[in-house]
Amino acid sequence: MIATDGSIAFVDDTASEWLEELGGSAAALPHVVNAVAGQARAVSDGGAPVMQVARARVRGQSGRWLLVRASALGDEPDAQVAVMIEPARQHELAPLIAHGHGLTPRERTVTQLVARGLPTDAIATRLHLSSYTVQDQLKAIFEKLDVRTRGELVARLFFEQREPLL
Repeated sequence: MIATDGSIAFVDDTASEWLEELGGSAAALPHVVNAVAGQARAVSDGGAPVMQVARARVRGQSGRWLLVRASALGDEPDAQVAVMIEPARQHELAPLIAHGHGLTPRERTVTQLVARGLPTDAIATRLHLSSYTVQDQLKAIFEKLDVRTRGELVARLFFEQREPLL
């Protein structure tokens, strides 16, 4: 819990460990925690869209991806902010990976449909494209992500950061 002045109102041992993973401590909060808490206050104060989620994905010191979320505990200006830090799930990282490889918005859409298991013809129909255009986009996607098959593409986006739990 973060007080209005930015100090820690409450922290347990687990939260202290997460703060250390982010390169901070209860005495010196990591910048990402302050930024997400500020975003939560802006949503609460009406300075940001109500549907905006106060969150950030960030890589910890160990290289592990973490999700930092926050929510103001009330509408008053002096409301405390609850901050949650947890390991990021792969579906939360896939958009970052796609963006990091330079996929265009259309290529990201095609990739999402491939990940859902749709064949080329179904993707073409859904996007009002020819099958040849979809194949051309898949070729560009495969090149950007350095993969050769749809299976490798899905593995790169959803399983590369950690071993899958089956």
